[in-house]
Amino acid sequence: MAILVKTEITITKGFDTWKKMVEAQTPKLEEMGISFLFAGTEQDDPTKLVAVLRFDNMEALKSFGVDEELTEQRREAGAVIESGVMTIMSDDFFTNYPEPFIKN
Repeated sequence: MAILVKTEITITKGFDTWKKMVEAQTPKLEEMGISFLFAGTEQDDPTKLVAVLRFDNMEALKSFGVDEELTEQRREAGAVIESGVMTIMSDDFFTNYPEPFIKN
């Protein structure tokens, strides 16, 4: 069963730096069973990043938290790890978008 998680974290080196890190780590994330459904900063505060991630299962979620190499990559990209908050979403949800909405 897939798990959706809302994350909030402070970033200090800008969204583009953080995004490049995610793009570089995508093969590893996919192998771990993790994908991003949404990521962006608050309009009035570019240091506040919000993301929604899909984890294939609870093991994928746990592996994300204990992967020291990935944590260091995130830290180097400006993520203030200690500020991170992860909220597991309930199984009751819907989406209005049959296809992902991606800003070009």
